Amino acid sequence: MSTGATGTAGPGGATLELELYGPDPSAAELAGLREALAAAGAARVERTLLTAPESDQRVAELVEVATLIVGGVGNVVAVVETVRQWMARRHAATARRAVTSAEEEAVPRVRVTLDGDTLELVHPSERATDEAIARFYDRHRTAGGDGVGPSGGPAR
Repeated sequence: MSTGATGTAGPGGATLELELYGPDPSAAELAGLREALAAAGAARVERTLLTAPESDQRVAELVEVATLIVGGVGNVVAVVETVRQWMARRHAATARRAVTSAEEEAVPRVRVTLDGDTLELVHPSERATDEAIARFYDRHRTAGGDGVGPSGGPAR
């Protein structure tokens, strides 16, 4: 599901599209994510609205997706790590309460798109996911450093 506004970089930083799959996040969860993204350096975070399905897509096949456009990003690593931390907190909160529906059992995932390059995050992550994240960081380093450590993870 694409909004057409993904991954553009400008003088004010990069723009990322975040597609949040899985159990629908509450308003409080989305507000917390927005605050965390702003603290990580995002100049703006906007939620896009779901558009009509493509003509060959049946309504029964639609998956609810909350899509956020994150703009003015100078440090892609900080934003991706913020999303990973948000997913971990959300997973922990779900694990503490009783699951009441199959929807709540769905594995939450977030698709991050920058300049047509997509990274899919799941929690808990596996080694293959961690390696994909490191490669994504390598592809999106900025000149002069962006807080990426030698292993591809954040500098400590």
